[in-house]
Amino acid sequence: MHPFQFLAFLVFTAIAFYGVLRPFPAMLVAVAFVFVAIPLIDFFLGTDKSNPTADQERMWKLPKVWAPALYFYSLTHFALLAVGGWMALDASWPQALGIAFVVGLYTGGIGITVGHELCHKKELLPRLTADLLLSSVWYQHFAVEHVRGHHLLVSTPEDPASARQGENVYAFLFRSITSGFKHALKIDAGKVWIGVAMAMAFTALASFFGAKVLGFFLFQAVVAFVLLEFVNYIEHYGLSRKPLGNGRYEKVTPVHSWNSAHKFSNLLLFNLQRHSDHHAMANLPYTVLKHHESAPQLPSGYPGMIVLSLVPPLWFKHMDPKVEAWKRQTSTSM
Repeated sequence: MHPFQFLAFLVFTAIAFYGVLRPFPAMLVAVAFVFVAIPLIDFFLGTDKSNPTADQERMWKLPKVWAPALYFYSLTHFALLAVGGWMALDASWPQALGIAFVVGLYTGGIGITVGHELCHKKELLPRLTADLLLSSVWYQHFAVEHVRGHHLLVSTPEDPASARQGENVYAFLFRSITSGFKHALKIDAGKVWIGVAMAMAFTALASFFGAKVLGFFLFQAVVAFVLLEFVNYIEHYGLSRKPLGNGRYEKVTPVHSWNSAHKFSNLLLFNLQRHSDHHAMANLPYTVLKHHESAPQLPSGYPGMIVLSLVPPLWFKHMDPKVEAWKRQTSTSM
């Protein structure tokens, strides 16, 4: 997919601003867009399994190609937070929380995705931008735990962010949120507490404008990081790496992450759903991530899978047979 196409996130930007500026019932448009329209568009638009050519990959790896859309998103992120807080000032409490829900869908769905992309970079500007984005939703420790924890332990019992077969999303949310923070503290407590201080600075600024703005800010943060954890649940559900003994596991390959080739949601999420390639080559920018047909494939993009996970019996009915098929395939390919 050409890098220019990833500006598709601006569709969500326009819908989010509309929902915030004209809160009710306009805010329902944003909710319907995420959980109804995106899965339907994915269904009708289908998949894109094309990969960049060698020449395209060389060009699309350059920061001047992958960076502009991410930094432009960052401007819209903080603009929406500011506008949402301003609208919450004179809103009723139900309206303020409704505004926060819309903003959280944006800051969690797109913002943490962009923060995830940037926290993998080594340069100061992308890492600082990632810290600001993640701190604005009280989840800066994710930059520590994800890069230095999850990528090493993915699809093992030691990884808080890898869902086990038979574990419902609600149990996973509690385990991943609490254990992920504790794991990040073990990895780099200093960086985690710096992130907490940054989040507290955002919170103090919100509290300066009163209780409703503070409530708006905190609720959008909760919506954002819970949405992230729904995605974590989907990305590795039931997949496991074979133990080799002495606390070691087989090498991470594309078969240890669920992959989705659904075009529209991949454009909105900066190719996050090409998650198999991301774990195989974590430093590659989103513009050059490849589709792996050998990886286990999701039946829908992440928004559709989130809706399915809300009802655990339906989730298990659809996903557990896929996990069992994956186990048979990987055992025979050894």
